[in-house]
Amino acid sequence: MSARWIALAMGALTLFSATPVGAEPIIKPRKYHGPIPQSMVWLRAGMFGGASNEEMNAYLDGRVQSPFTSTSEDFGTSLAVEAGYAHKPHPQFAVRLNASLSFLSSPGSGIKDVIDAGPDTVVVVDYDRDFKSKLIVLEASGIYFFSDAAVQEFQTYVGGGFSFGIPYESFTETQTNFDTGEVFQTIETSEWGFSPGVHAMLGALYYVDNQFAITSEARVQRMKGRYEQLQAVNETGDLENINFDIDYNGFYLTVGVLWGF
Repeated sequence: MSARWIALAMGALTLFSATPVGAEPIIKPRKYHGPIPQSMVWLRAGMFGGASNEEMNAYLDGRVQSPFTSTSEDFGTSLAVEAGYAHKPHPQFAVRLNASLSFLSSPGSGIKDVIDAGPDTVVVVDYDRDFKSKLIVLEASGIYFFSDAAVQEFQTYVGGGFSFGIPYESFTETQTNFDTGEVFQTIETSEWGFSPGVHAMLGALYYVDNQFAITSEARVQRMKGRYEQLQAVNETGDLENINFDIDYNGFYLTVGVLWGF
């Protein structure tokens, strides 16, 4: 080989080896955020729907006979707030505790006759009533994550467990004399309850960095309550105790923020 070809080969080799030193990488390396912690807490807000006060409404409306009228509204969708804690003993399994608070209201109104001094003395009244329930639910659950947690990636999960409902239920009815417009009487009752149940959930996390994430969850709940603080006048004019089943079966849709530690 001639000296000319040797010189050209050496120059090319030198140029090739020097080029990577000054060139920018084609793919920018990903920023390292650190490991995602095993424990987490969250705060979420959203809605609770599906619960029903149908049994009480049907009974109270059924006592109002023609020509008088009565209308009632069921619970509908209510505000729900919740907070919780979870720990992952394994990257794809966790145990969690969650507490939620929902504000339920079932109002009614109409015109009816009520007994005053005795069975033969009645008064026609306008009335407005409202049955409210501040439903506290404590949950103990197991969770399965479909993938390991990673920054700027969605991590979905399913789970389920037991629920413990602690509703504070209250009933208020204000009756106004139809002829005079004066308040005839006000009925107010309330009680705390305990309602066991079960739940199942489907959710997702999106970690902004290794500690903070956006969290959303859909959850279904099966639970029954009972209200035992109402009285009604029977056919003989005497007061008798009555009670009603309250249907707390329903679903939650919530979104919020999560902090890992």
